[in-house]
Amino acid sequence: MVTRLALAVCLLLVGIAADVGTTYVALSGSEYVEGSPVGRLFISRFGLLGGMLLTKAVGMAVIGLPVAVAGGTRRFVATLMCGGVGALSLAVAARNLLFVAGLWP
Repeated sequence: MVTRLALAVCLLLVGIAADVGTTYVALSGSEYVEGSPVGRLFISRFGLLGGMLLTKAVGMAVIGLPVAVAGGTRRFVATLMCGGVGALSLAVAARNLLFVAGLWP
């Protein structure tokens, strides 16, 4: 049986791949500017892949720390962090595709 944590990790990996890929396409083909100031800073300092992975790690901390402090189990916190960042990454990838298609301002 597949656990929720395994599904969340898969969502995270797919989300990161989609986000990095669409951001690369958007950056190379137009006047795209990273929407997040933190992401923009990390990408300018550490390159596209390094900056985006660091941004994902910061996002995981922002999602996971309050839940951990509130008493969530390690497994629940890890599932929430991976699933949350994965879902957000997929949403950003969709926005990037809309931007590249000219449907996003």
